[in-house]
Amino acid sequence: MSKHLLNGLVAVLSLSLAGASAAAEEGTQGKRPHEANKERLVLDDMVDVTDWYNGSPEETEISSSDEHADGGKRSLKFANLVDHTKGEKNYPIGWPRAGKDMARGGISDWSEYDFFECRIYADASRERLPGTPLGVGFYHTGPKRSSSFPLKDVRKDQWTEIVIPISELIAPADVQRVQFNISESDYQHGDRVDFYISDVALTRFVHPVVAELALDRKLLYSGDRQITALYTLMGRKGLDEVTVDFEIGRDGKPAARARGKASRHGELPLRIAAPLTPGTYSATLRLRDAAGQPVDQSQVEFRVIEGPF
Repeated sequence: MSKHLLNGLVAVLSLSLAGASAAAEEGTQGKRPHEANKERLVLDDMVDVTDWYNGSPEETEISSSDEHADGGKRSLKFANLVDHTKGEKNYPIGWPRAGKDMARGGISDWSEYDFFECRIYADASRERLPGTPLGVGFYHTGPKRSSSFPLKDVRKDQWTEIVIPISELIAPADVQRVQFNISESDYQHGDRVDFYISDVALTRFVHPVVAELALDRKLLYSGDRQITALYTLMGRKGLDEVTVDFEIGRDGKPAARARGKASRHGELPLRIAAPLTPGTYSATLRLRDAAGQPVDQSQVEFRVIEGPF
């Protein structure tokens, strides 16, 4: 997860939770690392979906479904029969969509949360889904103010977990509407494609975690004397009591280390006293609580090569 947050290179984190086989499809999935450290605010359990609107009734049906159920949970079935002749008058090849107004009894201020999450299962008449099977948009107050994300990792016949950092939204404190849509230009006339959308929630880490770790350089010369860790931390409790250890090493032997005060978005330079032997090294960022006990860590690799002189 970490490499998608700090630099904003990819806004959507997706993890396939099941294979295409029927056994995997219906199975209960284990939790990923850090899941036990998350608070979840369920936005909709999909038992009653009458507060979801259908923006394209000629081509789309929405309903509450227990198909492909995982642990007895229900989902929003967003069912589409692609028709390049119907839809809106000026845009017959349009954007079938379904959405929910968060301002009407929902939660529109998401600024205190870390992620928007959901799980999506896809079923289609075509052998493979297009490069962008569907998208999700978050609409804010004002004309044409929205934060949109293509959901390219959704796959046919399996559940995919979608995790979108709240920090990527234009206005996290003002989410008036959530909307899923397909673009009919990505599909052939007559294609049937159904999406099952479940576990729609806002989540946040409770205790400190390393959400992102990067280095200012991935390649060092053996004579270089400094490397800097660039990191992002998350957590609602105890972050002000955490210290950060940054260590580099090779084959289990530390070569240099530094310690600093933690911040949500930080940099920690590490001075290298002696020349490094060429090879592959690990760089570890470790969080310690007030008692000095490790609470979380993340690790990346870098290479050292002979200097040019």
